[in-house]
Amino acid sequence: MLPRGMREDVVTPPGEVLVRRTPEGLVLSQIPSEGNAEIGSDGLPVLHLGRRVTNEEVLDALDRERAER
Repeated sequence: MLPRGMREDVVTPPGEVLVRRTPEGLVLSQIPSEGNAEIGSDGLPVLHLGRRVTNEEVLDALDRERAER
């Protein structure tokens, strides 16, 4: 895992980083996201994907995330 400060220097806005090993060293690059995140008027994060997301997709994503913990 990369330290938070290093991730924030590499990725704007914060997101996932791909790390590849090369003969010269490590190459860090941002993984493109599928949407844009912002904070809504209620203070909660809102993800804009450019398409409608079904309740089933949200529940499946939550289940996958919980299973990884």
